[in-house]
Amino acid sequence: MRYYARMAAAAALMASAFIPASVGAQDAKPQYGGELVLTGQLDKTMFPGRNTDAGGMDVYLNACENLVTMAADRTMQPALAKSWSLSDDQKTITFQLNEGIQFHDGTPFNAEAVAFVFNEALAKKFLYVSLLEGLEKVVADSEYQVSFKLSKPSAALIPNLAYRTMCIFSPTAYKAVGEEGLGSKIIGTGPFVVDSYVKGEHVRFKRNENYWQKGKPYLDSIRILFVPDVTTRLAMLESGDVDRAQGVPDFDIPRLQSEENLKVSTIPSLQQNYVVINNLKKPFDDPRVRQALNYAVDKAGIVKSVFAGTGATLSQAPTLTPGVFGFADMREPGKNTIFAYDVEKAKDLLKQAGYEDRNGDKVLENAQGEPLSLKLWTRKTGKGEYQIAQLIQAFLEKIGMKVELTVLESATFSASLSLGPQEAKYDLALLAWTVPTADPDEPMMYMTHTKAWKPAGANRMFFSHPETDRLAELAHAEPDQKKRAEYVRLWMAELLKQAPVIYLPTVNLTEAYRTYVHGAQYMPAGTYDATMAWIDKAAKKEQGISR
Repeated sequence: MRYYARMAAAAALMASAFIPASVGAQDAKPQYGGELVLTGQLDKTMFPGRNTDAGGMDVYLNACENLVTMAADRTMQPALAKSWSLSDDQKTITFQLNEGIQFHDGTPFNAEAVAFVFNEALAKKFLYVSLLEGLEKVVADSEYQVSFKLSKPSAALIPNLAYRTMCIFSPTAYKAVGEEGLGSKIIGTGPFVVDSYVKGEHVRFKRNENYWQKGKPYLDSIRILFVPDVTTRLAMLESGDVDRAQGVPDFDIPRLQSEENLKVSTIPSLQQNYVVINNLKKPFDDPRVRQALNYAVDKAGIVKSVFAGTGATLSQAPTLTPGVFGFADMREPGKNTIFAYDVEKAKDLLKQAGYEDRNGDKVLENAQGEPLSLKLWTRKTGKGEYQIAQLIQAFLEKIGMKVELTVLESATFSASLSLGPQEAKYDLALLAWTVPTADPDEPMMYMTHTKAWKPAGANRMFFSHPETDRLAELAHAEPDQKKRAEYVRLWMAELLKQAPVIYLPTVNLTEAYRTYVHGAQYMPAGTYDATMAWIDKAAKKEQGISR
């Protein structure tokens, strides 16, 4: 067997600049104690196998850890596993585990626990199971050695195992309380233990006194308040009710930066906004109509109007962002983004698909005289999502579509976008996706593959195309990095033809926090790691914060 270094080396080549968040007083000594109060979002279960939303990961990562992790520089690093190796036939990946670790319920973390979690994921079809394509079974070789047995090589398995939803939970607790029980109290090996949870309101974590990384964490507790509205989040931060708020609108940055007790941090992200197009509904089953929707949206206008010209960047490729393996600039020569704004081209594509203004009322109709109307769903959460939805409504109406904009409460929106093809009622819905491990396998196998149709995966578009599926499967298995990158490039080129979604700008991630908070990291995937976070108690007192 040889050390499985190829993936780490490839990831290192992808590493890009990272600005650590919530840092300061670098030469100050961390202090123990105190409670960190954050805003967050948990619309569904806390059980990782049934919630792959970024908001969910941002909650359960406090308690549940992975075999490997993606560091701030986007390289793969050991976590619960201390090393791994690959067999000569590339069909077995063997992990050596760290020893002496316990789950929060006191049961041992070992190879049997790891094998149970992933075999259960395969058997019960956890949401991320498409990312384990080719994995036949996981075997506990000894107490601290576990092997992943593959039917074919998988170039993506190591980075996929860093996906926070693949964290290791307690098999004992799972057998006792099931998915529902762990959904309100996840039991892992992490630095914090769930102390209390009130659905729709908050979750509180307390310090894991038996945490395997000695001396960590510094905090006594973390309290996450579920506050979907960004205006409310910022008001709570400025009043001192919370210590940190995410998703800061770019137009608010100058004001927040002027407040001496607040700090604002912005990092390049792996997150791209997009509009789900229900590919099963007519006329959205026609790629010409989907392309027209893309050309009708002024992405540069969105960056200027919603993100103050600096808080987002125009997309250079479908789905993938710079820093992700296989990324290639897919823009047409001379264009500033994919599907550059072109009203006339949008109208021409719609005419080819049978839609034009037949009666002079400025609304497009088909040959039967039926107007082209649709419903666009959104929510008032995320960074500028509602404002983006309003602009998209205006852009589409400009080319002759009737657009009904519906704003749903966050939990209702999430539930409605988690239904299968027969139950789904939306035409369009505004969302954002991220590539959490800087590897393309997650969007290829989990977001756009036919096998990933909701409710099984994250293909809410119900997009199905033989060629993109074929290329995704080839890239998933190909160990040769040059060949794999070419499969990824061809996959992106095919997506441009099929246009399963409306591609929108890549968002920079911005947080604001009280200046007495130090040591945490805001990661490019949008998650917030507070393992190293600490609070300067004297500074907090000086700011008049007594909670």
